[in-house]
Amino acid sequence: MIYQSIYEAHGWPGLLAFSLAFGLGLYAAVASFAYAYYFRWRRDRFVPDYRPDRAQLRHAIRWSVYGITGNALLLLPIQILVGHGYSRVYSDVSAQGWAYLPLSLVAVILFAETAIYWIHRALHVQPLYRWLHHYHHHYREPNPAISFAFHPVDSFVQSTPYHIFAFLFPLHDSIYVGLIGFAALWALLIHNRVCWVPPRLVNNTGCHAAHHWYFRYNYGNYFTLWDRLAGTYFDPAGLPEKFFSSKYGWRGEAAARAITGAENRPTVSAP
Repeated sequence: MIYQSIYEAHGWPGLLAFSLAFGLGLYAAVASFAYAYYFRWRRDRFVPDYRPDRAQLRHAIRWSVYGITGNALLLLPIQILVGHGYSRVYSDVSAQGWAYLPLSLVAVILFAETAIYWIHRALHVQPLYRWLHHYHHHYREPNPAISFAFHPVDSFVQSTPYHIFAFLFPLHDSIYVGLIGFAALWALLIHNRVCWVPPRLVNNTGCHAAHHWYFRYNYGNYFTLWDRLAGTYFDPAGLPEKFFSSKYGWRGEAAARAITGAENRPTVSAP
């Protein structure tokens, strides 16, 4: 197991260094490239209404570093417990069999999707919003720089379903670590404001742009299922014109412009 190997070789400082290197490295690489590509080099195509705010960017970067560092510290005790073998994370596939791998992957995603929806929705209720979540909603228009700009407790709490599952049910090391890594990458992707998949089942970039813009919609993680069931789904087609790439980015610029110019978009007042 990766946590066990690192812990045996380098102790808790090694685990902390691993988390910090992964989080800060991913943020620096992916957020920097996405911002440079979508918001600078190709801004005329993807986000023509975007105007950079240097003070806001510095604020977002500072809070992202706070969030990554704090989350790494909060995650450390769980990593140590996993490294000592107190969880049900395993590395030998034969311990549960090959058939169990895809079943456990589906199970942990469904478990996390349900838990994260309700955790996220609770974070929009006072006093949790005032204590924790308002730091992320300081930014109404998403961009890659704000992807990790969370209060550390906020980001950690939203990741706990993966850890809870790993202590309750057998979960292969590659799935456990892979999902934690993919969750971090997903946070970067959904703040880019450019959609590459339609918002049918996937809680895409447009859905998350609507979450930031209108505040009380689209709490889901990877999918829109719980939002549709609970009545909190907002179709990105209802976003203002400035978010056209969040609505139709996957169709190309010409098609997006034609659609946004022809349709009658619903209006929703911001709270």
